[in-house]
Amino acid sequence: MSGTGPTGQLRELLEHVVEGEPSIAGEVDAVFRRADRLRRRRARLLLGSGVLAAGAVVAAGYLLTTTLLPGAPVAEPVPVVVSTPATVEPAPVASADPVRQVIEPLIEGRGLEITPRSPERGEGWRRYEVRDEDGPRGTVEVAAFDKPGDYCFPVKADDKACARVDKAGGLEFVRYDDDSDKDWQVRETIARRVSDGRTVAVMATGERDVGAERGKPGLTGAQVEQVATDERVLDAFGDEECGEGCPALRTPVD
Repeated sequence: MSGTGPTGQLRELLEHVVEGEPSIAGEVDAVFRRADRLRRRRARLLLGSGVLAAGAVVAAGYLLTTTLLPGAPVAEPVPVVVSTPATVEPAPVASADPVRQVIEPLIEGRGLEITPRSPERGEGWRRYEVRDEDGPRGTVEVAAFDKPGDYCFPVKADDKACARVDKAGGLEFVRYDDDSDKDWQVRETIARRVSDGRTVAVMATGERDVGAERGKPGLTGAQVEQVATDERVLDAFGDEECGEGCPALRTPVD
């Protein structure tokens, strides 16, 4: 048997055994491909795990910094602004002296003011000072009396005569203005309410011995008359009658 020997017989037997089996080279390639796929899958898993771990570390660090560490900046609470209604200042209280309330409007706009003058008041009388920017301009004195029945208004030139009266409503009055002494100029009115005999004398005088111009009273004769015939002045005194400290009137109420 030419070409036939143990080696040839073995080859023939092996050929029959592996007949129909895939090529060994193909199997080797498949093994390498599976290994490569497993390697790439493991790499992706490792990468994903690393990303998750890094995210956890960052979150933990932020939480620790903002909430646990001392000195970490803390968000300040937003201040709440509560609006408070504006305080309304009360209106100035008008003078509590009703006599002064009658006199004050008469000197407004003339650069004058009226204030109590010491001694400023007593039973049945009031005393005020009139001033301008240069100082005192004189005095206004008001005195109340009770003269019921028939009353004789005095006449300076005749102690036994009665003055002729003027009337204003339920009042009768006489003006006594005297400018004869330039160093003591006087405006005076005596008024009496007929119904009950309540009587008031109002006298405005200038400062003494300061000259004719500066010595003019702060009120004119007509203004003194207006004060004396204002029922509010009589009502302000009630039943008071001029007593201790009563002003020395140029024309007395006898």
